[in-house]
Amino acid sequence: LLLFTFTFGYQTEDVVLSPMFKSTSVSDFWGRRWNKSVHKGLKNGAYKTMRKLTNSRIMGALSAFIVSGIIHEYVNLVLFDVIEYKSKQVMFFCWNACLISLEYFLCSFESVQIIVTKIPKPFITALVLCSALPVAHLFTGDWIVHGYFDAVMYAETTILCRSP
Repeated sequence: LLLFTFTFGYQTEDVVLSPMFKSTSVSDFWGRRWNKSVHKGLKNGAYKTMRKLTNSRIMGALSAFIVSGIIHEYVNLVLFDVIEYKSKQVMFFCWNACLISLEYFLCSFESVQIIVTKIPKPFITALVLCSALPVAHLFTGDWIVHGYFDAVMYAETTILCRSP
């Protein structure tokens, strides 16, 4: 990124902020660490709109995740030419919206907040990642079936530049 900045004069910003290693909650994973540019679009386009209409964080989150699921369904349709529509992406993202709703509810209790502060952060991150496991196949299934990861494995090496 430093080379890009030096060469072209543009400041760059990280889009993904170590969600697999530093997430402290499901909302932290999706809202602050995973694909910040998409998050910003969904927050402004779906979340805030629904929040204004319903005055509910849960409905705002649900609408943002449903829109994300629909976008992912379209991407899979284009990439894999999948004729049948099974709503797998929408189900995956609705699951995560339910997890965030549960987090909102549980974290409203002071006793839960106290307990969470005593749990080591790496353990919390592992729990966050494990929360997606029951439905992860809905998100990755078509990618695996259509050989995406095999193709990536044999792709040419990419040089990554990181700022110090």
